[in-house]
Amino acid sequence: MITIQSDLFEFAYVPDWYRHLHDLKCMALPEAWQFKKPAVETKNAETPILERYIHTIFRKQAIEFNSEQEDNKALKYFYIENECACFHTGLYTPSYKGIYGCFFRNKKQDSMLEWYFKGFCDEMSPWLKYIEPLPERPVYHMTQQGLNFNPEWSIRVNVEHILGDEENLNRIPAKIRKAKNLPLLLETAVELARRKAVIEPGLISAQGYMGRVQYLLPIYLTKMNKPDLAMTLTVMDGYYLGNTCLTLEMAYLNARAIAKPSAPWLLELIK
Repeated sequence: MITIQSDLFEFAYVPDWYRHLHDLKCMALPEAWQFKKPAVETKNAETPILERYIHTIFRKQAIEFNSEQEDNKALKYFYIENECACFHTGLYTPSYKGIYGCFFRNKKQDSMLEWYFKGFCDEMSPWLKYIEPLPERPVYHMTQQGLNFNPEWSIRVNVEHILGDEENLNRIPAKIRKAKNLPLLLETAVELARRKAVIEPGLISAQGYMGRVQYLLPIYLTKMNKPDLAMTLTVMDGYYLGNTCLTLEMAYLNARAIAKPSAPWLLELIK
């Protein structure tokens, strides 16, 4: 049985990583891969969103491969045989050809890792000439009830957990973080956002979590026209459970793992 390391850099030797990301950006359908005003400066200033996306997709496909090595099911997530390995990035060229991350057996002396990252290529590349079938596009399993967000469902907010968790609390604007009525403010903001979603279906975005789909609800605490953070909503039996708050950048990165975001409040973050 083959086990794939879920971290790209632990699986393969990857020289000149940022050049590969630049090549991928040029190869794929046009998309913004930078935040307008990043909360945290990163070494990769050109494609930080793309970098996070590729690491997320690689990890997802590797985990799926490792858990389904029966009847060749694993090969739909990740091809790894003989001298070549590859996975579908979930991205496409302007002519809608799938883009793959491609690896060859490592024969370089710079690293002891078994695989070497050759680069990104589309399905017509000679690198993939002898691979059939190619790995499938990454997808997230959606529960039957969660195929579409239902704004009529109630949202149960785990206020005690959110406000009692330091990471969650620190994502709430500092100027209201110590407000005595913060629990009420949070619950009210969630209900307001749910009502907005009734008349603005495009307000809600999906995110991938543990191989499943959750929803991202923008939370307006200090301004009515600009969200301060996002709440993750888990699909339950006839209602949603809000357990975690995310910064807007975290929400964008998580949403992009599933699809190019279209919610206006997320699009305002990128350039």
